[in-house]
Amino acid sequence: MPIYLEPPACRPGGPDGRGWNRLSLNAHMGQDAAHCALRPRSYGKLYESQDTRRASWPGFAACINENRCDTCPIFNAEPTELRSFTADVLIRIDERGRPWAVNKPEQGWSSSAQLWKWDEIARLSGWKIGARHVDEHGEGFWLHAVGEPVNGTYGKTKES
Repeated sequence: MPIYLEPPACRPGGPDGRGWNRLSLNAHMGQDAAHCALRPRSYGKLYESQDTRRASWPGFAACINENRCDTCPIFNAEPTELRSFTADVLIRIDERGRPWAVNKPEQGWSSSAQLWKWDEIARLSGWKIGARHVDEHGEGFWLHAVGEPVNGTYGKTKES
């Protein structure tokens, strides 16, 4: 499965044939960087990261190990854990695009919430990515527990 995502080749002349358009000097900064399909930055890219055959550049964070995936700390990182008393957990996305696991979704942003990183959710064990969620408080998506609860807690396996 592809993990290292090379940027598309661009014409040196740019779209206008004489160089990049003159609208902004920084419009293309970082556009030549390879991305890592294990480092999503949105719900759509999180979905792609679950089966990287679907992954496409851009939308992921930059590769940090120069296409040496076998020795990459992200590739070799341990799975993350989320434990919950409910089989469904809502992840709300704030105005800056950051994911938050919320305790009581019906309370909106007044609920207790824990900030997560997209990379952590991509490595989450014991949960599957669910559908998008939109309500009067904003948008997000659901996580659904894969197995039965162990001692009343979802996201925990008998081995952990």
